[in-house]
Amino acid sequence: MDPREIVPEKLSMAQIREIAEKFRKDYIFNYSIPVDIERIIELTMGIYIIPVKNLQHDCDMEGFISRDFISIYVDEALYTDDRYYKRVRFTIAHEIGHLVLHRSNIDMVRFLSDDEWKTFRINLQDEPLRWFETQASEFAGRLLVPIDQLVNAFKEARYEKIKKNTSWDAPKIDDDEMLSQISAKISPKFDVSAEVIERRLRKENIMALIGK
Repeated sequence: MDPREIVPEKLSMAQIREIAEKFRKDYIFNYSIPVDIERIIELTMGIYIIPVKNLQHDCDMEGFISRDFISIYVDEALYTDDRYYKRVRFTIAHEIGHLVLHRSNIDMVRFLSDDEWKTFRINLQDEPLRWFETQASEFAGRLLVPIDQLVNAFKEARYEKIKKNTSWDAPKIDDDEMLSQISAKISPKFDVSAEVIERRLRKENIMALIGK
């Protein structure tokens, strides 16, 4: 199939949130954090993680889901290095996002070899590719960082932060700095990077949501 014919549905962020929440109800059954994404997909979806040597180097990808949707391949060096644990968790959730959001697109494509797949991937148009990747990342963020737990964690950390800065000579903290500092503080609760938390907080417009 011509890569120019592969165009994802342009879902809104609200639509992706609804889809992620439905996935949670269907496969996770609770709102406990951190989300044990690898165990969940193995036990409830029958999808297994397969480390691949040099995947990032050879294909410029950290992971991808197989055409039959029963395996997620991840770069072995990242998967076996604890420093990249959170990054791999997000990659796995991202690939599940492709399965949930883009299965109909994936089903349209047939490959006879890895080289055919790589050629197709290279020739995929920039705009559809951005939509595919942005939507899958949005799904992953919604899945790993449930909004209710995010708001509660932010409120608690913000309250503690404000308590420590009540003296008359305490330095003022603007909203951007507050978001960055709190993101770093609460990210371990969700087992994701501070960058993922900060993106979620900004997309939810958290300061307006909870009131200053």
